[in-house]
Amino acid sequence: MGGGTKTTCLVADQEGQILGRGTGGPANYLKEGLYTVKNSLREAIARALGEGDVKQREVKILCAGLAGMDRPTDKRIIEQVFNEIIPTAQLILENDALIALIGATECRPGVIVISGTGSIALGVNRRGERARSGGWGHLLGDEGSGYDIARRGLMATLQDLDGRGPRTLIREKISRELYLDEIDELIHLLYEGNMTPRKIAALYPLVLQAAAEGDQVAQNLLNGAAAHLAETALAVIRKLGMEKENFPLAVSGGVFHNSKQIQEKFEDLMRSKVPGMELIEPKHPPAVGAVFLARARMQGRELFQA
Repeated sequence: MGGGTKTTCLVADQEGQILGRGTGGPANYLKEGLYTVKNSLREAIARALGEGDVKQREVKILCAGLAGMDRPTDKRIIEQVFNEIIPTAQLILENDALIALIGATECRPGVIVISGTGSIALGVNRRGERARSGGWGHLLGDEGSGYDIARRGLMATLQDLDGRGPRTLIREKISRELYLDEIDELIHLLYEGNMTPRKIAALYPLVLQAAAEGDQVAQNLLNGAAAHLAETALAVIRKLGMEKENFPLAVSGGVFHNSKQIQEKFEDLMRSKVPGMELIEPKHPPAVGAVFLARARMQGRELFQA
């Protein structure tokens, strides 16, 4: 599994027993570049094989769920990378949200909403139909993600400076975190420095801190993020015709895990629209979902049985 922050690789036998585990850096090549992603994948795979005492030539099937793997061009690029790393293995290449859903529901039809550095929702209904919403990256989407919350926090800081918005504790927290003498030094960092989306997303905890201290601007940002994530989930549910069905809805990612306010607001919004959904914690991490998918392909069976 490769996301916007890290890569996790599991090596398993034909029965699904985990033999080894390895981690690496980020694996979204559209954000981090192909060179970084190659190194992340090589590192995670090498560590997993080493821990499991498995030789590269023994790998029969490689199932990868990576951020951004929805378009044919992206798949062709990443397929070449994997062919360089393990050329003898059969490759299954999917979006990271799909393997996250497989692991979260243990192959049951349902929906998952992921909010970390970026955000996306993906679902599969009882007919095996698949739909997604969001996941369009920091320039065109990722609403409700850590990056989006942090970016809006930076905007609120500059609106505070201008007098266009209310005073906010986010301003002083960002100044202290980034060692700024004046808050308008943000402009140099953002436009001339090396503030990648991942580094901006790392400022998300500052908004959480301000909200916990009673800052209304920060609290509004968290409520807004929950609303964006709920709408992303509802878009998938409507596409799949699941509004009146009973199904599991899993939430995953650092934004949900680190903010009780976002969790509770999200749940309230979803229950008011889709009373039949069951909000669950993922039963397994995404990398285990990749193992489930690989085993199913090897055995020639379908996943997501109702």
